[in-house]
Amino acid sequence: MPKDGITLDTGWRFSSADNPAFRLPRFNDATWDTIRPTNYLSAYPRLKNLKIGWLRLHFRVSDTLAAQTLLLTVEHCGASEIYLDGRLLQRHGKLNTGPATLDATGLNMPPDGIRLLPGQEHLLAIRFAMHPRAFWYPNTYEVLFARITGTLKYHDYLVYQTTRTFLYGSLFFVFLLLSLLHIAFYGYNRAQRANLFFAVYAMFMMVGFLAVKLIADVQDAALAILVYTVANSFTLIGGVWIVYALYVLFNFRINKMIVILLWTIVFTGLIMGLFLPGRLSIWGFILGTVGPAVTQLWITGKALKQKKRGAGIIAVGFALCILAAVAAFGVMSQAAGSSASIIQMTLLFLTFLAPGLGISMYLAREFALDSQLLQEKLVQVESLSAQSLRQEQEKQQLLATQNETLEKLVAERTAQLNYSLGHLQATQNQLIQAEKMASLGELTAGIAHEIQNPLNFVNNFSEVSRELVDELKEEIEKAEWNIVSEIADDIGTNLEKIAHHGKRADNIVKGMLQHSRASSGQKEATDMNALTDEYLLLSYHGLRSKDQSFNTELVTDFDPALPEADVVPQDIGRVLLNVFNNAFQAVQERAGRENRDFKPRVTVVTSGTTDAIEIRVTDNGPGIPEQVRHKIFQPFFTTKPTGQGTGLGLSLSYDIVAAHNGKMEVLSPADGPEPGTTFIIKLPLK
Repeated sequence: MPKDGITLDTGWRFSSADNPAFRLPRFNDATWDTIRPTNYLSAYPRLKNLKIGWLRLHFRVSDTLAAQTLLLTVEHCGASEIYLDGRLLQRHGKLNTGPATLDATGLNMPPDGIRLLPGQEHLLAIRFAMHPRAFWYPNTYEVLFARITGTLKYHDYLVYQTTRTFLYGSLFFVFLLLSLLHIAFYGYNRAQRANLFFAVYAMFMMVGFLAVKLIADVQDAALAILVYTVANSFTLIGGVWIVYALYVLFNFRINKMIVILLWTIVFTGLIMGLFLPGRLSIWGFILGTVGPAVTQLWITGKALKQKKRGAGIIAVGFALCILAAVAAFGVMSQAAGSSASIIQMTLLFLTFLAPGLGISMYLAREFALDSQLLQEKLVQVESLSAQSLRQEQEKQQLLATQNETLEKLVAERTAQLNYSLGHLQATQNQLIQAEKMASLGELTAGIAHEIQNPLNFVNNFSEVSRELVDELKEEIEKAEWNIVSEIADDIGTNLEKIAHHGKRADNIVKGMLQHSRASSGQKEATDMNALTDEYLLLSYHGLRSKDQSFNTELVTDFDPALPEADVVPQDIGRVLLNVFNNAFQAVQERAGRENRDFKPRVTVVTSGTTDAIEIRVTDNGPGIPEQVRHKIFQPFFTTKPTGQGTGLGLSLSYDIVAAHNGKMEVLSPADGPEPGTTFIIKLPLK
């Protein structure tokens, strides 16, 4: 018995028919086709459409083997019935003519014990059906594998399988822990992207090793094919992700051309390994493995040359990987048995684990250093926080003391400000009263001038009438009644004129009383033409009473259709008086500076619209400088010499017009070819 047993690979005959008699030794199969079932499926494309077929092998054993207890192992990617000398030995799965109902459990089946007679010809007949998915990889799966071994060899096989299961199960759990660990590291510090790439690598290797472990356990052919695909794909792709991790770990810029080439090599090797026959398949898997491995070694060597931190630890991991792989192949070629299998599996365990473990150790060390540094920073922060808290408490105490002092100062300053504010308000009221008295003085001067004329007439006619009375007495004594009648008529005429001018003076006094009394604030319908004309004359005569040499041309253009406006007459009269006074003073100032050719002129124009009236007062005085024009409505602003104005006139006028929902504007230079100023007063009708 050879050490690996006897593989039954020659002498087989094949039939695509299905007949129960094919199991019997007496059936003549001389006309059947010969077949080598250990060949790959690609050698027999006709099997792809096979529903159920038969394989028969005639063989003899020596007397030595006949005396031993032998084990028959049959495996293939499908379902089968195994007959020895016409007797059913074992069923693997369930045979059916349709692939949908085929129970293909022909892989990893336990062996069957057999007893063979020396010198006698035996018949091994196998009724079988292939699973359609086996033809996905026609260069991976054989038609059928049959081997006769002794019990000692099977014991070695069981030790190998147990060791293999333990190895790949351990690798699965190790890489599961590594993936979870480095995902946690990445979640803690997302700046270290190497943890993320390494976690992806670990997850691919975890799934790959789990699939490798299941390859030796899965009996269902369909599931075995899927597991085989996953095992090869994930282990090869995992090697690319560790390249990403090394690039980021050593702070190298990822070379896109190398990465693209690497992915191309891996997928090319994967396709070759899964679909090409024999040695080409092996070379495909070697290509897919060596490509990432060489790239990993190149990056690590580059890091060592540049003395990157951690390169030594990772280089040791790769060195252990290479040494363990060489030793494993050496054991495989030089020794056999269960002990050799255990040693070989242990070395393969180190081969797969050493690179990832080296990188993981370095990343864990970096994480520990970061955590230690963070702990030190945390202690410093706590110390600084305590110090800041003490300083803050001291500041709060100091601030409380300063607040108390400040509150006392604020109370003192508030009392001073209240006193100053009261004094300022009293002063302001006095100034406003002074402005009103000044306006009243201007008004009184104009009214006095107006009353003077009728008083002169009354005095003159009174004197003439007294003389006529004396003359009347003389004529009565003379009895000149005609003359007496004439004198009486003259006296009557004089008395009428005295009465006329007395009533005129009375009307002037009544108007003065009306406009000088306190404003009630009640609006009333007012003839704005009459109000404007009245205050224009009062202002003009008031100024002439102070300066008899002053004279100016008054030009009025009153709109005869101007409607009455709802205003407070006393307030609007004060506004007009103030504007007229300013206009007369402006032309008087210019007249005093220029030659006799200058002719002072004040123009007053009224006009109306459907909802408002407008009063324009224009003088040809010197005008208002541009730099002060925007200030003229501000309280206490004046361009007059000290003592000649309070600066409240236009401010109060502006407020009065605004209280009437009107507008007050100023233009300077005035409209027209000459310099001067135009004040515009706009008042709503209602």
